[in-house]
Amino acid sequence: MDLNQSFVSLEVDTFKPMLTSLQANILKFHGRNFAHHLFFRFIDGQSEPAATWIKEFASTRLTTALKQLEDSKLRRSDQNFDGGPIFTLSLAATGYDFLNKNDQKPDSITFQNRMRNNSDLLLDSPDDWDKEFTGQIDLLIIVADDNNATASDEASQIISQTAPFAVLLKNQRGNVLKTEVGVGIEHFGYADGVSQPMYLADEINDQEQPRIWDDKTNLDRLLVKEDKIDTNEFYGSYLVFRKLNQNVLAFKDAEGDNREALPSTKPDTALLPRVKDSSGNDNIELPGAMIVGRFENGTPVTMRSNEFQNDLPPTANLNPHRPTNDFDYSDDIGELALKCPYHAHIRLMNPRNGDPKADPSDLRTHRITRRGMPYDDNFDNENVRIPDEHILSITDDMLKKQKGINVGLLFMCYQNDIANAFEILQGFWAQGDIAPNADLKGIDSIISQASQDSRVLPEQWGVQGKVNPVKFDHFVTMKGGEYFFTPSKNFLMNL
Repeated sequence: MDLNQSFVSLEVDTFKPMLTSLQANILKFHGRNFAHHLFFRFIDGQSEPAATWIKEFASTRLTTALKQLEDSKLRRSDQNFDGGPIFTLSLAATGYDFLNKNDQKPDSITFQNRMRNNSDLLLDSPDDWDKEFTGQIDLLIIVADDNNATASDEASQIISQTAPFAVLLKNQRGNVLKTEVGVGIEHFGYADGVSQPMYLADEINDQEQPRIWDDKTNLDRLLVKEDKIDTNEFYGSYLVFRKLNQNVLAFKDAEGDNREALPSTKPDTALLPRVKDSSGNDNIELPGAMIVGRFENGTPVTMRSNEFQNDLPPTANLNPHRPTNDFDYSDDIGELALKCPYHAHIRLMNPRNGDPKADPSDLRTHRITRRGMPYDDNFDNENVRIPDEHILSITDDMLKKQKGINVGLLFMCYQNDIANAFEILQGFWAQGDIAPNADLKGIDSIISQASQDSRVLPEQWGVQGKVNPVKFDHFVTMKGGEYFFTPSKNFLMNL
């Protein structure tokens, strides 16, 4: 199959062999509200029972992309349809070695080197990692379902069944967070996952029109061809997993979100300067939006200086709400970008034709396909943990109550090449080195682990004039992770 194409569809026969063996959650997010991410280390000498169990698991429980897309089609026609749990299985490089599949191990040196050994590039500090992530990880199984009890029961069964040949290192739970109008958010309160590479025909065709920005992406940015079995071709993808703790209270204080509620006797702890909107009025939400690149509800800050939606496309007012993604930065360039700064998180991660010196097609080659999910580890603290019944109606007050204690994002992304995708974004662009001869410079205030630099914000949005320095970072702490490969069902059934 030619990977230099997109518009994947159930109705196109040439895609069927790939979809039949490709795992779920790669082409399309699994979409479930709750998930267990089960990390294992294999037990020495138990490769045979491990292979036997994995083959059976792949045959009877593993979710394929074909089933996921068929279920999605049914769900669109019947909102009460429940496709049930999603199961995926990924292997670290050491997992291939344990299963005696070194000859079929993906050949990426970055993958084989493991994330921990690339800490210098990523500016990670393994001393900060959860102890469960500090040793060898061989296997990751994801179990996801809309019902928390179902996901937990399925995860418990897998943990029990794998006990003879694998040690459970971590059962990392996650759950979605959404506002009442259906916007997915992370713990800082900002819309998340808005812009993604699109491979499926129905998603590509459903984009806003007319198009300024097109998320259509060819499969060669995502899939990796495995060795041929007979005359058939099978595909997998590299998976990056990172647990990112978010200090919510410190972030909200620093961006000035709480400054209007401060008593006159308490000092203003905001680290961001005030910024006036296009009308010359102070907007307490604007500085944070210029650091992230969007307002909390997803409105792109390059398009306007407040988050009201009345002059944006009709799709912005849908229920569930869909933040507009049809924009680029072509009219927001120059020595200083005065609407969405060059150092804004979403601009650094996806420059969108906003750098006159860089080749847009080259910058697009480094995009990743994100599949992350928030986490809340406060299972023994009912005063802090957001109850399951509220995760689809999140408010800012709920997030502030948590104060950034044991909460954050389970960052996951798929790509065809870790070194040319995730490590470019995290190891270079987020640290202030985006591309040769590019104007895009500045350390990412959200995910960078680098030291501060000379970032600024304008005194007024979109207006040339006085600027004020920005010192705003280290509200996210990396707590551990690993590089995996998510192989085809066919590979797993032939262990």
